[in-house]
Amino acid sequence: MTIIEIALSNAPMTTSHAVTRSLLTRLSFAPLASLAAAAVLSLAACSSSQPPGDSAQAASAEAAAAAPGPTTAAGADAAWLKQRVKYMDCVQERAKANLSAKGTSKDVAASAIDACKSQLSTMHDAFQDYLSAQMSSSHGKASARQAADRVTNDTREKARSYLTQYVERQRYEAGQR
Repeated sequence: MTIIEIALSNAPMTTSHAVTRSLLTRLSFAPLASLAAAAVLSLAACSSSQPPGDSAQAASAEAAAAAPGPTTAAGADAAWLKQRVKYMDCVQERAKANLSAKGTSKDVAASAIDACKSQLSTMHDAFQDYLSAQMSSSHGKASARQAADRVTNDTREKARSYLTQYVERQRYEAGQR
């Protein structure tokens, strides 16, 4: 249970929890707390520095998503991460297939991103559903939409940057052989 959940619940509390609940209640920070939670989740989603095709990341997301049991926040978290891995795999496969195509590396990256728009949309919807399930107020749901939009844009731009460099490197290596 997070400090926010403890503070907003009626569960027995320690002194520090009681102080936190008192502050949150008096200052009415519940909407701000949910916005902060959404921001933390979106930052965590965007901050991975691994390349899109990383098999360890893909394996962990797929294993977590395939785990049996009821749908939980962790299961929903794994579901949207699995969709993100699928999107990144899709764009990399499309870029790899078009390495020999005419055009700049940016053109190849843009073509791959356009070809995988539906998977990006699926990831966006899964992430928004994951966040919305944790929000109860209309303000929280609006924050979830905004966070999902930011994560989607960040994922697209991360893919664009990675693919541009990937295509340049693959073309350079092909020229060296």
